[in-house]
Amino acid sequence: MSNPWQAVPEAPVIFRAQYKVPGTSPLSALLDLGNDCYLIFSPGQGLEGSLPDFVTPNSKLLLLASCVGNTFGIAVWSAEHPDAELFAPDAIHEIFRKSGVVDKLQSIGALAAQMPSHLQIHVPPPNKFHEVWLTDKQDETTFWIIGDAFLNFETVAGNLIKKFLLGLYSIKPGLRLNELFRLGLTDKQKFKEWAVTLFDKANRQVSLPCHWEINAAKDCGEKLKQIINAMV
Repeated sequence: MSNPWQAVPEAPVIFRAQYKVPGTSPLSALLDLGNDCYLIFSPGQGLEGSLPDFVTPNSKLLLLASCVGNTFGIAVWSAEHPDAELFAPDAIHEIFRKSGVVDKLQSIGALAAQMPSHLQIHVPPPNKFHEVWLTDKQDETTFWIIGDAFLNFETVAGNLIKKFLLGLYSIKPGLRLNELFRLGLTDKQKFKEWAVTLFDKANRQVSLPCHWEINAAKDCGEKLKQIINAMV
């Protein structure tokens, strides 16, 4: 059986793997931080026992629950890798109470302190998803690792009725903002002002959303800005 983790083109230190949850198949991301330390962004249930060969029992693992919707795998990953460090936004720590790992959770600030210079954590203004984003700047390209806020589907399966219903939640072909994320923003104007400055960069932008395809088009950064500008 082949290993599910696949290297991202042009970014050999970033890997992605698909996992299953009811109704969808999102992706987790693995980032090589150097010194045999690896960050798992949105660790998915079912991937905890199938890491790439270069990750050994002696490797240091940092597990990040990047938003409300990406919390389900933390407990099983922690059980499989008891020495792993766990991180989540403070606002969602209570979600982990029943799973028994809440006392092991650390803040996003503690995670940021362990990031190498090419990696940066971004915390959007208040939103019900409690999202945390990552950027990995390599040469002249910035790779965006984002949980549920942005979607990028090449195709959407199903009949016309299903596609129509999914479209109400922005689940349709193309790079777009998740409508549920937009509705969950406390202050849409504040988010817009914050996000536009992030994507207003001279270097090339590549989107790596958990849902779904990579967007490495030359105009990806401009497209992200257009989406943000059109949201309010």
